[in-house]
Amino acid sequence: MPFWGSLVAMLGGDPIWVTYGIVSVLIAYTMCIFGVVFGKMGRSPLWGLPFPLPFLGIAMLWTFGLGRWPQVEGDEAMESGL
Repeated sequence: MPFWGSLVAMLGGDPIWVTYGIVSVLIAYTMCIFGVVFGKMGRSPLWGLPFPLPFLGIAMLWTFGLGRWPQVEGDEAMESGL
């Protein structure tokens, strides 16, 4: 069984710019995915920008998920003939 310190050294041996690059790509991916989700909801995809912020993204998801959906309201208006 390897010594615990050698495992930590192995995992933390990357240069700091590699770590920042990986984190930046993951944050950009999260914003893009939520931008697509908001676009499909009928809202502006720019609402995906604040999602990497802790707790704000979860609160926004609940607010928009339980609120009015413009895309669904537009479909109902078309079905009723308005």
